[in-house]
Amino acid sequence: MGPKEMKELRRVFNSLCFFSKKKQINQQLALIRKNITENPREITAATSKTRALHKKDNSKEEETKLEKELLAIRSRPDQHIRPQDIAAALKSLGRKVTKREVLDMMWEVDEKLDGVINWDEFCLMFERNIRDSTGLEPAGFYHMVQFMIYDRDENGLVSLDETMHMLYARIGREKMESTITKLFGGDDGAPIVEQGHQGGEINFSRYWEVVDREQKKMFSESDLGRTLAEKKNKRSESDRKQR
Repeated sequence: MGPKEMKELRRVFNSLCFFSKKKQINQQLALIRKNITENPREITAATSKTRALHKKDNSKEEETKLEKELLAIRSRPDQHIRPQDIAAALKSLGRKVTKREVLDMMWEVDEKLDGVINWDEFCLMFERNIRDSTGLEPAGFYHMVQFMIYDRDENGLVSLDETMHMLYARIGREKMESTITKLFGGDDGAPIVEQGHQGGEINFSRYWEVVDREQKKMFSESDLGRTLAEKKNKRSESDRKQR
């Protein structure tokens, strides 16, 4: 993993730490800032002006308070990712998950079994998955993280340009083109038709569908996958003969 990818990995980790709480504060800030901007337009008389200015002052105080709270969260020395942060991040990407699914993702990464994911565990998870050649490595959490790495402008979509930028440095041109075609081309292997913002974009749902399918394919083509398939076929054949 090169320095550029490590930088992006750190960005995603920082974003996911206390994600749920930060999202809540940012939503409150957005409403307050909207009120501050709209108040002057509502002034129609002297009394209205007084009330509006008072409301604006209160909003400014609340904005400052929330900004300090956000800074305090980002400055905490014990930065880590909690189950509610994973759930909130997935929801923001348009994927609703059950509590069980979130806990399964935590299990994939939480080496210390302390209920949170720290930086070392986060890096270990990423390294294991990018080196996996069997499809056996649990990858639900990794899929979300990888999507967020590709989504460098954090708009909830992954563009062709963003993905190429990250993949080329890690796996080279040939493998990059194959991966890009799977993500942005047709399900039948049709070539990419570049369109829209930054060569075309896909959402998390499409991304998850493709990477999950490719991981299952990787497993089926591994030695263990072929061995299990052979055993299953022999068992099926034996059952048919017994009938």
